[in-house]
Amino acid sequence: MEWRSIATQGGTALKPLAIISLHASPVAALGAGENGGLNVYVRAVCEELSRRGIPTEVFTRRTSVGGPERVRLAEKSWVTRLPVGPPEDIDKSALFDLLPSFTEAMLDEQRRRRTGYGLVHSHYWLSGWVAARLRDEWKVPWFHTFHTLARVKNERAAEGALVEPEHRIAVEQAIVRNSDRLIASSLQEADDLVRLYGASRSRVSVVAPGVDLRLFAPRPTEALRAELGLGNAPVVVFAGRLERLKGAEIVIRAIALLAGASEASEQPVLIVIGADSHNGASESRASGGERARLEALTRALGVDTQVRFVGSVEQAELAAYLGLAAVCVVPSYSESFGLVALEASACGTPVVAARVGGVPAIVKDGLTGFTLSSHDPALYAERIGRLLHDEELRLCFSRRSRLVATQFSWSDTVDRLVAEYTAPLLPELRPAIAG
Repeated sequence: MEWRSIATQGGTALKPLAIISLHASPVAALGAGENGGLNVYVRAVCEELSRRGIPTEVFTRRTSVGGPERVRLAEKSWVTRLPVGPPEDIDKSALFDLLPSFTEAMLDEQRRRRTGYGLVHSHYWLSGWVAARLRDEWKVPWFHTFHTLARVKNERAAEGALVEPEHRIAVEQAIVRNSDRLIASSLQEADDLVRLYGASRSRVSVVAPGVDLRLFAPRPTEALRAELGLGNAPVVVFAGRLERLKGAEIVIRAIALLAGASEASEQPVLIVIGADSHNGASESRASGGERARLEALTRALGVDTQVRFVGSVEQAELAAYLGLAAVCVVPSYSESFGLVALEASACGTPVVAARVGGVPAIVKDGLTGFTLSSHDPALYAERIGRLLHDEELRLCFSRRSRLVATQFSWSDTVDRLVAEYTAPLLPELRPAIAG
C-alpha cells in the first residue's frame, strides 16, 4: 500500500514517525568522536522519507551550547535536540544514567507540542531503552535497529579493546524480546540476533543501508594528488573511528611489510581518516589516545613518512580521498554492515576487508576486492600488494565494485523500510500511522 493513500485515509494527516537517535545526531559533524555511519544512516533515511512526503521527527541529545533546540533536516524532517545532561560530547557509558531523563524530556516535548506519532524507530541500544517506555506510553508500534551488538563485539574483540558491559547486553536482550520488529543491516547481523540473543527469525527483517551514488562516484584525482604532494605514489586509505575494534593497526603493519618487501621508488602512502572515539581514548589512555599510539607505532616501524593522519573529514572530503585511493582497507573485528566499504566501492575503489557483518555482500572476494577471515597483517599486505602491483586486476575490480554499489541506494533502503512499516504481519501499523 502506498504511503500517500495511507496518509489520506479517512481525510486525516499522516502522523510523523518518531526516530530516536540519542547519541548520534544526523546534523552533527561527521567523523568526530562517535559520529559516523549511524549519523549518515539516520540523515539519509529521513531525507529520503521527506522526499516521499513522509514526516519524521528525530530526537537526539544536545551536545553543544547555543543554537536552536529544533533544526530542520529536510522539508518534512526535523531534529529535536533535547537538553539532557551536559551540553557536550560525553562518553557513551555515561549516557546510560541519562536515559530516564531523556525519556521524560521526549514525553514533555510531545505533550507540549500535542503531537502524535505513527510509530517509533529507535537506533542503537541506548535509544531502544527509551523507545520501550515510549511505545507503552504512546501505544504505537516499535521498530529497532541495533547497528552494533555487544555480544558480537565481545566475541570478536581485538586485543586491548574495551569489553561491552553486562547492562548493555541486558538492555539489548530486552529489546529483542519486546520490540515489534527488529531491522538488521545484514544477513550476518540477523543470524547473530538469532544465535546470540535468541531472536525469532520471523521478527527480524534485513534492510541494507545505502550510499549516495552521486557523491560517492569515480572522479578526477589529479588536483587532490598534487595538493597532497603524493607524486606517483599509490594511495591506500583507512577510514573509521580510531579504536581497537576498527583495526587501523593492522593496515599500518601491512604497509610496513610492503615497504620492507618493495624495491619500488614510489612506496605506498597510507591515509588514515578518523579521530579517537571515546573507546579509543580509553583503550589507549596510557599512550595519549589511539591516534597517538598509532603514530608511535608508525615511528617504531619506520613508516612514519608513509602514513598520514588527516583526522575526521566531512562526507564530500571522504569521497575525494576514497576516489584517490588505489585500495581501501576495512580490517574491522566486527561490523553490523560496513558502510565505508560500500562508499569506497561506489567510488570504484577496490576494498580489502575483514569478512565480518555485511561486508561479504559488498565486497565479492576475488571479483571486486578481497575479504579475509584473519586479521594477520601479512595477509592484508599480500592482498593490498597484489592490487597495487597488478593494474589490470585493480581496474577490473574497480569496474565491478561500482556495479555492485549501484545495487545499494538509499531509495532502495527506504523502499524496504516503508514495506516493513506497513507490513501485513503488523496490521496495527496502518491505523497507527494513518489515524
